[in-house]
Amino acid sequence: MAEQHPGDRMRIMAFLIILMLIPIASAGEWRGEGTPLYIIAEGKIHGGVFMAGGHGYTRENPYEEYFDLPEGIEYARLYVPMWNYNEDNWLEVKINNESLGRRTVPDYVAAWGVANYAYTVTDKVSAGKNKVSVNYYNPNGAPYSIVLIAVYKDETLPQTRFWISEGNDALSYVTKRNSADLVFSGEIPKEVKKASLWTMIIAGTEGEMDYLYFNSNLLGKDVGRGKSGAYFDLDRWDVKELLVSSNNTVRFERGDEAYIHPFNAVLSVEYQLEQGEDYLDIKDQSASKGRSVPFAVIAVLVASVIFFAYRLRRKK
Repeated sequence: MAEQHPGDRMRIMAFLIILMLIPIASAGEWRGEGTPLYIIAEGKIHGGVFMAGGHGYTRENPYEEYFDLPEGIEYARLYVPMWNYNEDNWLEVKINNESLGRRTVPDYVAAWGVANYAYTVTDKVSAGKNKVSVNYYNPNGAPYSIVLIAVYKDETLPQTRFWISEGNDALSYVTKRNSADLVFSGEIPKEVKKASLWTMIIAGTEGEMDYLYFNSNLLGKDVGRGKSGAYFDLDRWDVKELLVSSNNTVRFERGDEAYIHPFNAVLSVEYQLEQGEDYLDIKDQSASKGRSVPFAVIAVLVASVIFFAYRLRRKK
């Protein structure tokens, strides 16, 4: 039998290493493009919308936040963004010392373990101060924040049209996903008293220029820079003068950011005149996209293996 050439042995070794590494990348590292923002709840109410939270990535355990809520809560949704989710992790949320149970699987996960746990907590929060604490097991990660969105009823206030979106959209150089749009579908009358847009962005880095637009109008540059806490940005924008008559749109652009994750966008428009009956429409929750490994990730693995094989051969 002819003797096997050393180069052939190196190629076989490289091929075998690639076969071993690709399943590791798809099952234990890369977790997909995530879930584009979508409307989870919308409606009209005599009242308003509350959104608050903080305070960035700190690794404190438990991670705690306080929320001072108005009377008349009609709907409330709580979010716990988490860095570096892995299958053996768990998380337990308590609201005013009442446990919501221990969870091991997040609602949305993307990229290299950026995750989001979502809870409907309408019946768990109350008017006044609410304490939310998160205990967790995650040796290599921690929460970015705790964020609460609530819709409240107050018959003395004007009617407000609102849209609440959620998700975990991985805009990154790996997937070449550079922007994401969310449309707030519906007609807007001319008689508007005020309009607010809230945005929540995870994993932004100061100095890496990203862009936020509303109806093609630039709201800000380097919005995702960790100004609300490390790797956490929660902003409220006055967009009354930027409204259009229907289908108002917010756009997140990655720009120079390596990774940036839009998690929420909420629009509330306070009318001057009544616009029909109040209502609340709660949608079904979407699932995260698949975890197929993008070509760029595979290419990095292949390049690493080839370099390793080349170095090994040079030593021989």
